[in-house]
Amino acid sequence: MRKVRIINRNHPIDIVEAAEGRADGFFVSYLPGRPKLVTRLHTARIFIDQFNGLSAKQGGYREYWIERQSISRANLVTAPSRAVVDLTRTWMPLSEKTTLVVHNPIDQSNFPLSTSVRKNTVLYAGRLERNKGAETMRDAIPILLRRFPSLEFRIVGSDGRDRDGQSWRRKILDSLDPLHRTKVRFEEMTRKELVQAYQEAAVCIVPSTWENSSYVLLEAMACATPVVACNSGGSPELIEDGVSGFLIPVNDSEALVSRVAELLAEPALRKLMGDNARRRIEESFSVDRVLPKMIAAYDYAIAQG
Repeated sequence: MRKVRIINRNHPIDIVEAAEGRADGFFVSYLPGRPKLVTRLHTARIFIDQFNGLSAKQGGYREYWIERQSISRANLVTAPSRAVVDLTRTWMPLSEKTTLVVHNPIDQSNFPLSTSVRKNTVLYAGRLERNKGAETMRDAIPILLRRFPSLEFRIVGSDGRDRDGQSWRRKILDSLDPLHRTKVRFEEMTRKELVQAYQEAAVCIVPSTWENSSYVLLEAMACATPVVACNSGGSPELIEDGVSGFLIPVNDSEALVSRVAELLAEPALRKLMGDNARRRIEESFSVDRVLPKMIAAYDYAIAQG
């Protein structure tokens, strides 16, 4: 914030966008000259703690309060999904007049289509934690590996610990037949490597109990990779169920197995659903579609008294 103050002193800032998470907007609201503040809802910590089964004592009441202030002090609140607006309204009031849904954009040039043959892999990208569906994935993987002997799972992202303190990587490995443990690969990747992983995967799964607006979904869909995600949060706003991906109930490992197995068994369905996913990105979430809406939102915020 000291650096922002220096910039603002030398070149007065018209508008600042900041997430409610970590309460950056709260500090922006006290800048000299008070630039217009746009607070973008990412999902407040109070909800993240709830989703991961943490009590308020394990979280931080002060952080909850300050994040709330970063929302209430904004000239305009934007959100990448209607779902996160509705969720935030369970915690605090939001004005219809100064709250707008502007979806996250995806730059398709960074996620091109691939002409290479897809591998027999299922991809998961994200931190391993309960909120991200680690338990559902742990229960589904052994069944799918028994049903499809040549299948591999690529789990990209950092490990996390469950409420009992145990590593999710260890829990997933312990759920497997020893012969199948080499079929599950835990990896860290660069952005370029992740794009290639999307392009190579037969299916990408996002079994989170909550996602505001998943960039993993957007990126996989841009690469024409069939996706399976939970019917919660903002995912139904991205995926047309049965057309550009599959939506399943939260915490339903049987449904995850069923939809992934359906895609693995039917190459024509994978191709059709992947093509529809790419079309969905082009029509609704490309930079060309989203950028004018975001600029209009900034103009609206600047015009506010």
